[in-house]
Order: sequence, then C-alpha cells, then structure tokens
Amino acid sequence: MAGRARSIAWARLVIISSLAVTWCLGRLPLPASLGKLPTLTLAGEALQAVLSEVTVDHCSVILLTDGIASSTHFFMVKDQLVAPWGMAVLEVSAEGQDTNLTLSLVVGQAQRLRQVSWCVTVVVVSDDLTFLATFAQWSLKGRLLVWSTRLLVVTRLPLHHLQHLHTLLSRRNALLVVVDYTATITKCSMYVHLPYTPQASRPRWVASWTPRQGLALSATLQLFPEKFYRLCFN
Repeated sequence: MAGRARSIAWARLVIISSLAVTWCLGRLPLPASLGKLPTLTLAGEALQAVLSEVTVDHCSVILLTDGIASSTHFFMVKDQLVAPWGMAVLEVSAEGQDTNLTLSLVVGQAQRLRQVSWCVTVVVVSDDLTFLATFAQWSLKGRLLVWSTRLLVVTRLPLHHLQHLHTLLSRRNALLVVVDYTATITKCSMYVHLPYTPQASRPRWVASWTPRQGLALSATLQLFPEKFYRLCFN
C-alpha cells in the first residue's frame, strides 16, 4: 500500500512539472527591457516570501498567466515559487482566440490538477482587468477553489479597479498582491477581502514587501486568515 502511494505521488509530480516544461519550450522571445519587466518578475521575491511563510511539504503550485511574461522571465522566477510537489504553468493568450472560452478550458484543467493534489496554491498574474474578471467568473462557476486551496492574485492594477473581484476574493481563501513599481523601488502590498462586506469596501491590509525590509506582517490579520467558523449547537 505504501509503495502504491509513493507511485501515485511521483506520477502527480511528473504530471505537474511536465506542464511547465511543455509551455516553456514553446515560447522563447527575447527578454524585455528593465523598464518593462512583467509583473511576475517584479513580484517574484515577494511571492517567495509569502509562499515560504505558508507552504507545507506536500503542496504544489498552479501558475496561471495571461501570456505577457515570456518563458525567459518565468525561468528567472521559477525557483522563487515555492512548490515542493511541483508546478503547473498554464498560459492564456488572447491573440486570435476567445479569451472567455480559453479561460474556461484552462480553469477546468486547473481544477483537475487540484483534485489529484494534496495541497495547491493557485497564483494568477495579470494586469488585464478583463482577464482577471473572466478568471473570477469561471473559477466560481467551475468550482476551482475549495477552502484548502489558497489563491494569490498578483497585479499592478490599483485597488479601485479591482472591485469586480470582490465576490471571488471575499468568499475564498485568497490574498490580493498589488505591485507598485517605480524606477527606484518595488513594493508589494497584500490585502484580504473579508466576507459579507459591500463590493465597494476597501480590503484589509495584511502585509507588505520591499527588497530592503522583506515581508512585514500585520499585527491583527494573518496572510490567509480564517474567514468562516462552523457553529455547533447542542
């Protein structure tokens, strides 16, 4: 029985890792200039700090991007995405395709990976509001996320542009990472949307990250706080 369990675990690792390799071999554009670094690259160290804080030994990562970051940039940050049991990289490109249909298929694939994994963190990286809103719609409709699945949404969009994500982020075990990039410093601010709050309400700040200070945590809320409690009555 133990041998069979090890075989299943190894198969799962191979499947998840091979998805990343297949995608990366298909895209090898030249790296962007330093002034146009993609959000994934800018947030790499902050994501490493967050994942190192919350990831356990049997967790894997599903990385979902909108195709802006090249495979070159992915290789620059892949070791920062803490994934003891492997990583799947799913890319959605809107070029000549129906983004809505493509995202529905990709979310379905991610759900199947989640179902055969012990523990999963889904990392979604995009600065495209339509992409993020469509992902939110399909992840709720397709039941991609259960409470044991952590979700990290990483974007450079300001908070007031992200109200369409309120339902997803407030009802799931989710953390919003907003990247603020200037010529001199990169800062990542991390927020949690609390349940039963109005769509226009501002999320709660739980942490920030800078290259100099590292990860600074809130004194009142954890990175992924418990949002719901089960009430038991005699």
